[in-house]
Amino acid sequence: MPTLWKRMCCAALLLALLAGLGACGTHEAPAPNDNAIRQSLVGKTWTLRTIVSRDFDDDPAMTLKFNADGTVEGFGGCNAFTGTYTLTDNYLEFGPLAATHKSCGPIPDEREYTYLTYLASVRRLDTQTGPDELVLLTENQSELKFTSGESGGLFW
Repeated sequence: MPTLWKRMCCAALLLALLAGLGACGTHEAPAPNDNAIRQSLVGKTWTLRTIVSRDFDDDPAMTLKFNADGTVEGFGGCNAFTGTYTLTDNYLEFGPLAATHKSCGPIPDEREYTYLTYLASVRRLDTQTGPDELVLLTENQSELKFTSGESGGLFW
């Protein structure tokens, strides 16, 4: 009888151990919810680094700032702009953006036009980036990469 009891205890311990190890399988991070995503965006000034593979420098910096009230504002390198945004899960879309209409010359105007055109076609954001990185994806999967610079940032 003691041998049977020992075997049953060992079997129960082995099953408990295997069940515990099974729970340690893949550790996929849960998908961030809207509030977590919104909190990671709001209150930071995001500086554009690249659109597709084209680098954008800081002279002058092109920026984007999300506000908690669903509005967005920024600077296109020549003109300030403002508008609205909709965020659901990782779906992101900007409403119509209104900008001032100052001309800064052919090259700055072309850079700003490119930036605002790509912003208008954004449809989602990549939630697998670091806290100081923002990657926006357009409807044809082109990337706009930003950094907040709050913790040194990664520059692409």
